[in-house]
Amino acid sequence: MPSGKVHDKITLITAAAAVPVWYLYCPSADVTPLILTLGSYIFSGLWLSDDLDTQSVAYKRWGVLRFLWWPYKTLVPHRSWVSHGIAVGPLIRVAYFLFMLWATVRCVLWLLVRKGIPVDRNAVMTDIWSHTLSWTFTHPTWTLWIVVGLILGGVAHSVADTIVSFLKKIW
Repeated sequence: MPSGKVHDKITLITAAAAVPVWYLYCPSADVTPLILTLGSYIFSGLWLSDDLDTQSVAYKRWGVLRFLWWPYKTLVPHRSWVSHGIAVGPLIRVAYFLFMLWATVRCVLWLLVRKGIPVDRNAVMTDIWSHTLSWTFTHPTWTLWIVVGLILGGVAHSVADTIVSFLKKIW
């Protein structure tokens, strides 16, 4: 398997290589789909890496927010279908990340209330949820481009691992 640094290079090089290919097949003046796809692709490749289930470069990259990924790292076996599944892996990590964000915000709001700061936790969470859903349904095409980028970022990682493993077997 390639190292974390090699995976990072693969992500960045393939993202850069995608730009001229995009313009070849989609010569539109609107660069929004390209920006959304490449942005989510790079985020997926660097921060939502398939290797978040190990003590990896991607895991360390989260810094003080690394605690969000500790349960995932502890529960998910490395190179399982959960972490390295072609479409399933990235979608599970996105769902997990969103859940952990929700739980963290919920805990922070609870702590604020415990410190005597009047916050309506349910209203705040409902507002966040409704704004997120509203944006998603108002911009379905943008949402699709983001999801495509998130999935492709994980696919690039899994494909690199598969190719290297195959080459190691035949040598």
